[in-house]
Amino acid sequence: MPRPIVVLALLVALVPSLTGVAPGQAALAADLTHVSGWATLGSVTPAPGCWIAASIEVQQEGSAAPDVSVGVNLVHGGEIVAADWGMTDGDGLAFLGVDTSWAAVGHEAWLDILVGGEYAGGLPLSITESGGCADNPDMVEIGAEVPFAGSTEMALGWSAAAPVSEGTVDVGVPTYVQQRNLSCEYAALVIAMGAYGTWVSEYEFDGRVGWSENPHWGYRGDITGWWGNTDDYGVYASALAPALTDFGFYGEEFYAQGNPTALTARLDAGTPVLVWLGLWGDTGFYEYTSDGTPFKLVPGLHVVVAHGYDSGGVYVSDPATGGKHYYDWSTFMSFWNVMDGMGLAVGPA
Repeated sequence: MPRPIVVLALLVALVPSLTGVAPGQAALAADLTHVSGWATLGSVTPAPGCWIAASIEVQQEGSAAPDVSVGVNLVHGGEIVAADWGMTDGDGLAFLGVDTSWAAVGHEAWLDILVGGEYAGGLPLSITESGGCADNPDMVEIGAEVPFAGSTEMALGWSAAAPVSEGTVDVGVPTYVQQRNLSCEYAALVIAMGAYGTWVSEYEFDGRVGWSENPHWGYRGDITGWWGNTDDYGVYASALAPALTDFGFYGEEFYAQGNPTALTARLDAGTPVLVWLGLWGDTGFYEYTSDGTPFKLVPGLHVVVAHGYDSGGVYVSDPATGGKHYYDWSTFMSFWNVMDGMGLAVGPA
């Protein structure tokens, strides 16, 4: 699951209904606003093995747009071969990068630039034998119509610093940055247990959870691999729950199936909840183990810890960024429903 070196391509969709949620919140993120700016790539003719800097500047109506999610996908042969994502700062700037360790001389690629999960422009890239990593830069003007929920910070369904409103329920959890590219599940357990004052290294879960092609049974793939694919991938709630008992905790696996009260009831009880989010929309497909057991894989899957909510949305602690963010309800439910609302409530046994 992603760290800040990977793209968070947010595809905002409205859910048809939110049973048990305050009226009016499902209308959030329904409008669009135009953003513009520029993207610069350090070299469009790099050699294999380069790390290429990419900077993105986002503006709204001529002013800097802070706290907007931006990303880059480097595409070769129809496949994403490198990616990165981040949030714009107070000046509307984000500094990203992609590498060319996948490439051979003569390969051609295209850099997709995403703003608020929407395609905003791109640049061609050619792999050369003697090209430098920063000796042939290029710039492109970007623009996109992105979902807008009343402020720049909500332009993609979540903000880096959502206001705490009256009636907010907040369990209270720490922040923590995952130590490996795809260790968001283990890092999320660190955050959840941290809510109770217990510190456990994320590395403690490697051997306890184990590995399996089926993420319901163990960790699938290389935990240091690239985020977004399904070969190096992650692990689901059913494989995590048993590992918690070694530390005096329980894990309650559940599936909300589109019902937000499955989450809010657990938060009302003071229990933090790991949630599996399909950040690229429902891109999932099914594979089968050798004994015929089906399991779903979803490119662009990520795990965060839901620790609070209000009438407008859900507060999460995100191990990819080491920060706390806010999703409006419609965006959160659209992402969460990709995996049928998979959740893992964590508490002391």
